Amino acid sequence: MTELSKLMAGGRVKPICRVMGSAFVLKASQGLLGVLCSVWLAGAVQAQGWVDRDRDGVPDSKDACPHSRPNVAVDAMGCEIRAEAMACIAPKGAASQLIACEGAEPGKSVEPTKQTSTAKQTSTAKQTSTAKQASTAKQASTAKQGASEPEIVRVYFAFGSAEVGIDQWPQLAKVHGFLKVSDAKLTLVGHTDNIGSEAVNMNLSRQRAERVKQIFVQDYGVEALRLSIVGKGASQPVTDNLGPGGRALNRRVEFIVEAR
Repeated sequence: MTELSKLMAGGRVKPICRVMGSAFVLKASQGLLGVLCSVWLAGAVQAQGWVDRDRDGVPDSKDACPHSRPNVAVDAMGCEIRAEAMACIAPKGAASQLIACEGAEPGKSVEPTKQTSTAKQTSTAKQTSTAKQASTAKQASTAKQGASEPEIVRVYFAFGSAEVGIDQWPQLAKVHGFLKVSDAKLTLVGHTDNIGSEAVNMNLSRQRAERVKQIFVQDYGVEALRLSIVGKGASQPVTDNLGPGGRALNRRVEFIVEAR
């Protein structure tokens, strides 16, 4: 009598088949469950808007240019930033601030370029959140200086506020373009005008720098370790605080390239 015949005679074949059948069903169920979970997770990720098909750091749900070229700097809308719209490192003696590239290679040090009073006025008008006040003050200052200093990249703020206005995002895009082509670390330095107590202004200046850092980390995907913040309060004005125009220029965040 064969071994199979013995098993059949003893009635042990059916239990074995049932066990094997149960194991098969269990494995099939686990496989199906895995597939369903993968599909669900993919759908959940897509529903949350965290799909980034062109891998530019901007999710497709916010990407106005979903087919960006690989390894190019993009703005908050996911569109490629032109070289002239990026930031460069100021020449020695300017505290390694970020300035407008003016045609130089983004991320590199650049010598200051000559600017006419009109060109400087136009640039400044785009740069300030309190456009009329800061633009007027900057125009007057530039008219006195004539042609000279490079345009420092700054983010300006409304009185008593740490929120970044939508008109300041082009400035953020310049800095992001710099960070994309450089491995440098930045110090974000917050400033205020002279209205308010020293303690209030020191706290507000730190809040402004922290808010700018938050945008870079959360919206641009910049590593937090690359950005440090400092608050200076009203201690380092770029112009006098005698009128609303001067005070508008002093309410700012600047970007300093840290020494390596």
